[in-house]
Amino acid sequence: VLIPALVNSFDNTVLPADSLYALLKEPINVLKNWNYKVAENSVATTLAIEWATLLNESMRKVYINEGEADQVSVTKKFAATASAKNLLMPLAAVVNELQKIHGNWQVAWGSINRYQRISSNIYLNYDDAKESYPVAYASALWGMLPAYNSAYITGMHKRYGVSGNSFVCAVEFIKKDSAGVKKVKAKSLLAGGQSGNASSKHFNDQLLMYTKGQFKDVLFYKEDVLKHAERNYHPGE
Repeated sequence: VLIPALVNSFDNTVLPADSLYALLKEPINVLKNWNYKVAENSVATTLAIEWATLLNESMRKVYINEGEADQVSVTKKFAATASAKNLLMPLAAVVNELQKIHGNWQVAWGSINRYQRISSNIYLNYDDAKESYPVAYASALWGMLPAYNSAYITGMHKRYGVSGNSFVCAVEFIKKDSAGVKKVKAKSLLAGGQSGNASSKHFNDQLLMYTKGQFKDVLFYKEDVLKHAERNYHPGE
């Protein structure tokens, strides 16, 4: 509902002679033709999320009736009642900021929405100059699952993942194996890796699977665990 309201405001209130028209014509066209799906190479995703983030504070102030309104109701009311200025000026701010930082506004989402794990610190450090990876996911605030909440860190020009669904698991409870025995079957995703030790090969070995949405098998049964074990431990050793 937000983007249609934005497009409608532009089409009905901004004249070709206005300076705002020249600034927003192409970005509006990108959003108008967007399929509302996130992607690493999507410029529309960048525009939409950066813009909607600026609207979030105003949306939180929308009052519907006594009691706590759900997010969808609040968003719908905001989209229906917001002025053209309240919708268009934040997009202008986003376009100008992208041009200032990156040289143009046509910035692919994956180029600024990044996953980075460069230390084992509980409070992670982030650095634009160090290796990071593109992520297509976005915050659940905008209807995304798995949720990936990224934020700008002071002094950085990219957004880094700070919270969200770091573990995702899909379980099938009734599955017969080759012998006809019913077994649990599951697939999972884990952000980064199992180890918290930055020097371990398992610190970031699941990173690309997570960012690409490539699930791995969950080892529920002893024989499967032993088959994949790197080493065994016995009490007293």
